[in-house]
Amino acid sequence: MPPKPQAKKPRKPLTPLQRKQQKRKYELIHKAQVKSQYYKELNKDSKDDTPDYVKEIFGAERTIDKDGNVVELEREQVEEEEEFDLDKSSSEEEEEDSDNEEPSRKKQRSTKALKPNPFKAQLEEREKLKKESLNEKEERQKKFKEEKKARKEYYKERSEQRSKMLARTKKGQPKMASQMDVLLQKIQKSMDS
Repeated sequence: MPPKPQAKKPRKPLTPLQRKQQKRKYELIHKAQVKSQYYKELNKDSKDDTPDYVKEIFGAERTIDKDGNVVELEREQVEEEEEFDLDKSSSEEEEEDSDNEEPSRKKQRSTKALKPNPFKAQLEEREKLKKESLNEKEERQKKFKEEKKARKEYYKERSEQRSKMLARTKKGQPKMASQMDVLLQKIQKSMDS
């Protein structure tokens, strides 16, 4: 016996939000498809349909200037000059040219009215806080290094004193001379301070 076809469960109706989402999804998919078709058509059209006479006029070494005239590319001429003119005089001329260009750029910039920076006070305050935090950090590091150095000296002295106090003879008896030296040093320190 063939299996009975199961009836599909009835779906719940979509909420207004779901309908809106579904509509937006379909719109986006449609837009993407239209765009892709458009760009495919553009690619088909742009596949080297230019006539030969246009290629001759607008080859790699020619272009159109502002007036609409066909002229040679200036970039190649500049590159050739740079390749062959490696004298000091040419480099000095280039520096002079660049110096002449800079003031004209400054003039162009200065013609625009500069807007006041609304965050100037906050920026200055932030920079001030950064400087202060850097100074505090440096001070903490110096203090830490000094403390570390003092600690190292203290433990070095302590280990020396301990080794003198624990010094023994071959037979295991304590060395009284070294112990007396340690006690003498303690007394001298207390007298000095």
